[in-house]
Amino acid sequence: MDAPLLRRAESRISFKMFVKLSDPVTGAFEITPTIDVSCHGVRVLTKSLWNANHDLFVQPIRGNRSSRGRIAHCQRRQDGCYEMGLELYPATEDWTRSGKLPARP
Repeated sequence: MDAPLLRRAESRISFKMFVKLSDPVTGAFEITPTIDVSCHGVRVLTKSLWNANHDLFVQPIRGNRSSRGRIAHCQRRQDGCYEMGLELYPATEDWTRSGKLPARP
């Protein structure tokens, strides 16, 4: 018997806002737009290749709150940019209601 495919339990919502991604180890950062969001993650468009399973801070440009995130994937697009999926922890509320990320733990 084949194992069932794992599916996302929640839908993503198209939501564009600019966020600052920063590497707590090196201090490298990038300002980038989101593509879509859910309470457990965010997908962003980035100019840089980031390594999977690396931890970052994610901070909306309009606000001073930040969240921790783990890079789930980073794939090159045909236009030369990268599409990156971030798993946020702890999970946040619906960004379309608040427009803000939770305070950093």
